[in-house]
Amino acid sequence: MGFLDKVKEIGDKAKEGAAIAADKAKDFAETTKQKAKIAEAEKGIKDVYTAMGKLLFEQFPDLAQEKFPEQIGKIGEFKAAIDAAKAVIASLNDDAKEIKEGIEEKVEEVTE
Repeated sequence: MGFLDKVKEIGDKAKEGAAIAADKAKDFAETTKQKAKIAEAEKGIKDVYTAMGKLLFEQFPDLAQEKFPEQIGKIGEFKAAIDAAKAVIASLNDDAKEIKEGIEEKVEEVTE
């Protein structure tokens, strides 16, 4: 085998390796695309389950309480936490309003 034959063989093997690498890249891209489809479908399923649970909770509260007392209790705890946070926000807003009104009164006194 001559030198040129060896160079040609090396070139052929490089082309073959490049083709294999290109095929692997295409496979990787397709795998990534399919994984994204799976994740999207799983999110869709989760959204439907969530909607179903919400409907059950809202339309059949007695059944929901009977079948899922622990989960209903947790929902109650979360709602209580939301209400408490809203009360704190309202109190802070009231305090800010009082401070603002006090400042406005002082400004009026000073400008008179």
